[in-house]
Amino acid sequence: MLDERTKQEITATVRYAIQHALETSEEKWISGEELCKQFQCFTPGWLKRNGKYLDRTRVVTVGSDGKEQRTGWVYPMHRIGRMLQEDKMRIKIG
Repeated sequence: MLDERTKQEITATVRYAIQHALETSEEKWISGEELCKQFQCFTPGWLKRNGKYLDRTRVVTVGSDGKEQRTGWVYPMHRIGRMLQEDKMRIKIG
């Protein structure tokens, strides 16, 4: 039989391993529109004003003429979900 501390350590290790897997190889990068559908606390207007405070990225290509082309922003669904679950979405603005 395992003592309580050992059980907690095993649980924490498993939780970390699952989180790590979801946020690396299993991460889903979704559009702002899809983010708003998945997490209804976000609205298109909020993303437009405050999206820069979230983890996000986009692809930028530079042509031979030096002109840049950019895709829309994409957001890491699992990472943002974890941040919401852990109450880590307290953003100081301004």
